[in-house]
Amino acid sequence: MDPLSLTALGGMAAAEGIKFLYGQASELIKAWLARRKGDQGETVEVPIVANDILDRAPTAASANVDVLAEQEQQLLQLLSALSNYASGLAPIKLGDAVLEGNAARLRSILEAVYSQRFTFRGERRAPTGTRVRVDQAIDELRGIATGYQGEIPAGGTTEVIQKTRIVEEGAELRGVVNESRTPVDEP
Repeated sequence: MDPLSLTALGGMAAAEGIKFLYGQASELIKAWLARRKGDQGETVEVPIVANDILDRAPTAASANVDVLAEQEQQLLQLLSALSNYASGLAPIKLGDAVLEGNAARLRSILEAVYSQRFTFRGERRAPTGTRVRVDQAIDELRGIATGYQGEIPAGGTTEVIQKTRIVEEGAELRGVVNESRTPVDEP
């Protein structure tokens, strides 16, 4: 998880950043709840909330449902923790470590769900839309392990680093399962 410095962003940008993160997470949860009632695909399309805070446009709006399923409770907790700030009911205090931590965790989950960075204007980190890196360490592999499964959007990349100590006969270690069929460089 990359740190998020509200002080570095400044007052207005920090408020807009929290509003964006809150809005995007809210849309994800709404789509996730609607998905339970209908389609059961591996991704769900959740458009990126209109904003002026990101340094550039994200590369895609496909959300990985496996990550959503795993992070649903954490998303709900973070939405609750940030709701008063996102709605303007509570003032954003620059340098508030708890607020910055919650915002950073929420951004980290959104980046995992969308497999790309969300970088605010003025931040010193990889730009929005750039690749997501997955590091996977497995002691004993007995079944199938996949580092990343999903669509790799145009302009985006995914890097998977996998280490195993023992791979049992018949086990399968997959780096990237590319559902968009975009060519993937295999090491």
